[in-house]
Amino acid sequence: MTPGVILLLIIGVAIVAAVAVWRRRTVTIIYPPNVGLMYHDGRFRRELGPGRYTQLDPLQRVRIVKVSLAPLPVPLGQFTVLSSDQFSFKLGLSPIVEVVDARAFIESQPMVETLPFASFMPQISNHAALQSLAAAAAHEVVAAHALRELFADSALLSSEIQAKLADAIPGARIDRILVTSITLPPETRKMFTEVERSKIEAEAALERARGEQASLRALANAARLVRDNPALANLRLLQTMEHAPGAKTFVLGNDALVPIAGTGATKPDA
Repeated sequence: MTPGVILLLIIGVAIVAAVAVWRRRTVTIIYPPNVGLMYHDGRFRRELGPGRYTQLDPLQRVRIVKVSLAPLPVPLGQFTVLSSDQFSFKLGLSPIVEVVDARAFIESQPMVETLPFASFMPQISNHAALQSLAAAAAHEVVAAHALRELFADSALLSSEIQAKLADAIPGARIDRILVTSITLPPETRKMFTEVERSKIEAEAALERARGEQASLRALANAARLVRDNPALANLRLLQTMEHAPGAKTFVLGNDALVPIAGTGATKPDA
């Protein structure tokens, strides 16, 4: 075999090897607000900012974990809780979680060790501790208050639960708790509805009584004015005659006026 042929063989093998290695490369693009955490054989190497990263890793020894730094609401479903006055209901929570230390956050939860690709993004809602911590905080806060207190102050639940969960997750901060739903049992809803209806009916009856009292006071004042000033009765009669609808017949005299049956007219009272 001539030296030229050997050289061509060597070049061909080198090209094939280079193509094989090139095809084993991995490309990772990180977009803001994400950051990447590079692990090599399970050991942390460095944090990667937004950008494009190419790794020649034929043995797949490198893992790049993407973590979002944006504050995101995490729906946790509903928890069954019990108030201090022994009312049971379901409470839906959605904490807004912001990752402030990506490495501490990732290393505080289980990680997948074998993956067919080089990068993955863990979900905050899958954090091993978040669901249990939120449920425990909700039970503790609700058990310290009566159901009426929780309804009277809509911010009471969210503020107290947030205070208990603010630094509960390593590497993350919970700045706000969204109360997404409060589901009462049917019998409890009916009871509260009847109480509120009774309050509204009592307010309506009170307003009607006040209106009747005002009408009686106005009539009493008018009666005193007519008694003290008899001419006002004649003026009122003329005003009534002027504004009376349709054809009317009035019979005027010194005695009291009474209506004439069947005619709509009036005559003096005998």
